Formats: sequence, C-alpha cells, structure tokens
Amino acid sequence: IEFIGQALGILATVMTILMFQLKNKNHMLLVNIVSNAAIATSDIFIKGEFKSGAIICLIAIVQIIASFIHDKKGTEVPLIEKIIFLVFYIAGGLVGLTGPKEILPIIAAIFYMVAMFQKDPQKIRYILLGNMSPWVVYFLFPFNTSIFAQIAGIVSSVIGILRYRKQKTEVQ
Repeated sequence: IEFIGQALGILATVMTILMFQLKNKNHMLLVNIVSNAAIATSDIFIKGEFKSGAIICLIAIVQIIASFIHDKKGTEVPLIEKIIFLVFYIAGGLVGLTGPKEILPIIAAIFYMVAMFQKDPQKIRYILLGNMSPWVVYFLFPFNTSIFAQIAGIVSSVIGILRYRKQKTEVQ
C-alpha cells in the first residue's frame, strides 16, 4: 500500500510542475485539484492514518472550487469566507495533529489560502513559494515522494515567475 502512496506522490510531482507553467489561473487550479487529491491520498497511504496533511489538502480542494465560482461570477471573496477557510484550515490541521511536525501543514495552508484569493497568476506563484517550503519538511519523515512535488513546485514556480515576468517586460 505504501507503493501506491509513493506513486501518487510522483503523480503530484508531475501535476505540480505542470501547474506552475500554465498561464491561465483556471487551468492552474484544475491541475492543482488533481495534485492536492494525489498528495492527500498519498499521505494517507504512507502514514496509514488521516493526519493534518491529508485534511489540509482536502480543504484546499474545496477552496479551489470556491475560487472557481468567484472567478466565474466575477465576485470578490467576502471577508466571512476568508475567515471560514482560515478556521477550517486551522481546525482541520488540529484534528489531524499527532505531533509538532503536524503544524507545518497548517502554516502551509495559510499561505495557500492567501494565494487562492489572488486573481493574478504571478502573485499566486510568489505566495505558493511560502506554501511549499513547510511541506518539504513535512514530507521528509516518513519519506513521501510528495516531497518532490514541493521541490519541483518551488523550482517550477521560480521558473514561471521569471518566464512570465520576462514576457510582461518585453510587451511594455
């Protein structure tokens, strides 16, 4: 069963690399749903229990769907929704809390939540750098191939930031 978890971590890595190279926010979010689902399932298979990392990733999928709805309607995210997601991330992380390391997904989730409220894909890339760093440490022990998704995400995000900043500069 751990093999399945590690394979899902590799899938998450591929999806994460792809996500940061996409220009369109909606495409980024769709790929991110697959990545979060793979990471959550991977975490459950490898750790053999439902811990904060898996819970946080599942809440992130709900937030991605909410972001799609707001983008489609052209509405801003109301303050109450931001507060609700903050509470869900913290509560979800605390429910799965089994040790100090389990706080890392909560920290990562706060960065993620802020990123999902952004409209600009470039801002999303910058903020997600803060999201992925705690995950790297989280996936070290027990080792989970989802760590490669985070490392690849950091590298891919930096490449995406430079790539799209360069294009923007050339247009001006």
